[in-house]
Amino acid sequence: MNIDRSKSKISTIALILLLAISATLVALPVSIAQEPKRMNPYPYINAMPNPVTVNTPTLFHVGSIYALYPPQPGYYGLTVEITKPDDTTEILPPVTTDQTGGTGVQYTPTMVGTYTVRTHFPEQATECRSGQIGPIGTIMEEAYSDPVELIVIEEQIEYYPGRSLPEEYWTRPIDQQIREWYTIAANHLGYVPPTNTNPHSIVRPYNDYAPESAHVLWTKPLTMGGLAGGEMGEHGFEQGDAYVGKWGGGGLFGQAGPVIIGGVLFYNQFEANGGSNVEQWVNAVDLHTGEMLWSRPLTTPDGTVLRLAFGQTFYWDSYNYHGVFDFLWATSGGFDFTTFTFLPTSWHAFDPFTGRWVYCMEGMPSGITVYGPKGEIFLYNVNTNAGTMTLWNSSRVVSNAGSWDPQGQTYNASRGIEWTVDIPELVDLPGSVRIIREGLILGTDFTRSGPAPDPAHMWAISVDLKQGTAEYMWDITWVPPTPTIHIEDASIEEDLILASTNEARTNYGFRLSTGDLIWGPTESRHYTDNWGFSSSNSWDIIADGKVIAGNYGGIVWCYNAQTGVVEWTFEIDDPYTEVLHNNRWRFRPVIVADGKLYIENTEHNPRDPQPRGAPFICIDMEDGTEIWRLPYRGSEWGSIPIIGDSIIAMYNNYDQRIYAIGKGASATTVAVAPKVVAKGSSVVIEGTVMDVSPGTEDAALQIRFPNGVPAVSDADMTDWMLYVYNQFKRPEDATGVEVVFNAVDSDGHWYDIDRTTTDTSGTFSYMWTPEAEGKYTIVATFMGSEGYYASYAETAVGVGPAAEEYPDVPSAEEIAQETISQLPAYPDVPSATQVAQETVNQLPAYPEMPEIPAYLTIDLVIIAAVAIAVIIGIVSYLALKKEK
Repeated sequence: MNIDRSKSKISTIALILLLAISATLVALPVSIAQEPKRMNPYPYINAMPNPVTVNTPTLFHVGSIYALYPPQPGYYGLTVEITKPDDTTEILPPVTTDQTGGTGVQYTPTMVGTYTVRTHFPEQATECRSGQIGPIGTIMEEAYSDPVELIVIEEQIEYYPGRSLPEEYWTRPIDQQIREWYTIAANHLGYVPPTNTNPHSIVRPYNDYAPESAHVLWTKPLTMGGLAGGEMGEHGFEQGDAYVGKWGGGGLFGQAGPVIIGGVLFYNQFEANGGSNVEQWVNAVDLHTGEMLWSRPLTTPDGTVLRLAFGQTFYWDSYNYHGVFDFLWATSGGFDFTTFTFLPTSWHAFDPFTGRWVYCMEGMPSGITVYGPKGEIFLYNVNTNAGTMTLWNSSRVVSNAGSWDPQGQTYNASRGIEWTVDIPELVDLPGSVRIIREGLILGTDFTRSGPAPDPAHMWAISVDLKQGTAEYMWDITWVPPTPTIHIEDASIEEDLILASTNEARTNYGFRLSTGDLIWGPTESRHYTDNWGFSSSNSWDIIADGKVIAGNYGGIVWCYNAQTGVVEWTFEIDDPYTEVLHNNRWRFRPVIVADGKLYIENTEHNPRDPQPRGAPFICIDMEDGTEIWRLPYRGSEWGSIPIIGDSIIAMYNNYDQRIYAIGKGASATTVAVAPKVVAKGSSVVIEGTVMDVSPGTEDAALQIRFPNGVPAVSDADMTDWMLYVYNQFKRPEDATGVEVVFNAVDSDGHWYDIDRTTTDTSGTFSYMWTPEAEGKYTIVATFMGSEGYYASYAETAVGVGPAAEEYPDVPSAEEIAQETISQLPAYPDVPSATQVAQETVNQLPAYPEMPEIPAYLTIDLVIIAAVAIAVIIGIVSYLALKKEK
């Protein structure tokens, strides 16, 4: 092939020119690129409060007026420059703002006078694009804010006054301005036994008024309950034990509910068995009033009806939104026992106020569930084979910059993975996680269900949520003292791991931070305690510096958490020998609150008729003395008693009703008779003190107690509640409550009168003699008790002059005669004396008739005078008529 070399040369030159032009075009933008945009950030500063009391913190609000957008978290390196009254200068450490462009810096002035403060904003480039700022890379120039004077004074500044805790019956909602009440406003988000991973499942803080009396607030039937009767004899309606747990029980494969959020009790109406083949719904009941707020199925958008599983209160705190979100959670998926396959697991959130579906997280990962410090739901997954640990955080699934608005959304749960860390030491650690506490994970290679390896292993991992790290702490080996050992509980506060032995019925204490054995074994307990250990029904717990242990043996053992020494024991005797396996009632601890331990009796499969007298008992944690008890029986397979707002909600197997136990309201009335008296005369003060708790409004109780339910003493509360709510025999020797009487005169001075006690009708009465004239306000006060809040009532009485003797006062006969003597003279009209004598003369003669007493003579004279007056009136009328 011939090649035209001239054409080839021209083509080469053209190619070189083309490449040169292209290079010029590429280089041109670089050579003419504009400088980054520069802006004044307009920094600011303010101080609150200003003025401020010396040695009292103030808060500097510092930042730039320009807000930022993701991915830039905030401006960095801002400092506060302070010129003090003595002209010295202090510069506070650098801070980073949030995306609003601002942040807060706390400062405590230490001298009186005027401070001058300003913000220094260092130069920096933006990492976000904003309509106000401009493109990415905009330079925010170095700048100072305008100075602000901070005035520091000696005098104390008046702040918003605090509010004392309630002294009368209170309800929800609590006004957010009454912040101090947070200490008595408790939620209960779901029950998990202490042997599981959820911390503080039995220890319930924020219940500072936990019941110290057996007083019942209200009852609500759950299903047909009590004695069936008739041809069924003394047998009762079925109550779900075993395997068909009621009142939220999750059946054979788990428990669910009930839940308390914001003073509302939520629970599943029906047992879990039957699943979606039968109707299911959830009830919402006001814990303080017993009112049914709503009752409806928890229905997902595709029509699936779910059961309540647990609750959540979650504090969302961002630069854009702050507040506590509340949810009822129901789960779908799990394991299909028909096809023996695992189903995709989804969690559905519902609005507790209405039961409305809110959002869903689908494809939930596996892991152990605990609540985070702000109410987040954490899932920990520890993989000892891979030597890794993963933290899943529910708040990351929904998180949307500064706001939280998951309404109507379905989210991929994988978004919640917060971090995964490598822990090489896990590869060599046998077993799996047993206990999770804040900042610590405990694992073992033994459980209560089978023989422990020899040697047995325990290990611990520390977790730092802020840093996103997890590190190996320690591992130990332990030669099992008996074939079967297990972990019961662990406590960060006590730095204690509580372990137990099945066969020997003993406890051991290990140091949580090091794994060292610090005490044990304890004294061997009753042989029947082994039944609890071997059947997962031993719930030994750590609480209030003590270890509470025991179960089927019927003895509550209290050990010192640091030494293992016995501090007290409490025997739950059965005087009527209803229990067949022991002379004492089996128990399990269910609540620790306000220094009190509450225990209940249950049985895996109780015989029918059920044994009578099974106790629910309140025990003083300090010395082991009984405070009160009620013969209400719990459920082995249903939900256990829970507490919120210092009100216990529990299910009673004997009649299958839900009971609310707590301090109730009272109503006092008072009246005085007569209302006006002469000085020196007495009056009767009388009235009533009645129980006006919500349960007394029940139709059956209003029929039985048409005048109301009387209030009684704490000492008689158990027998009285059994009489009122369970139709037991009326206690004959019950005493009422003490009423205090005071008088307040017209000048506002208070006087103590006396005090008395109501009877079993709720009535009181008292005789009182006022000492001086005037108007008195009578105040009758019931000072309250452990069973009732106080109440009072007022009335008034008037006291006039005392009656005096006047010697010149004429007799009745003299008054009558004087009256007649002043009338016109009528010759035929007899005198009063004559009329009286004539009246006597006309009476039948009785030889033994006694002489008429003087006072009767006076009465006759008066009668005669009246008669004469009538006669004279008639005569006068006739005379006047005749003249006309």
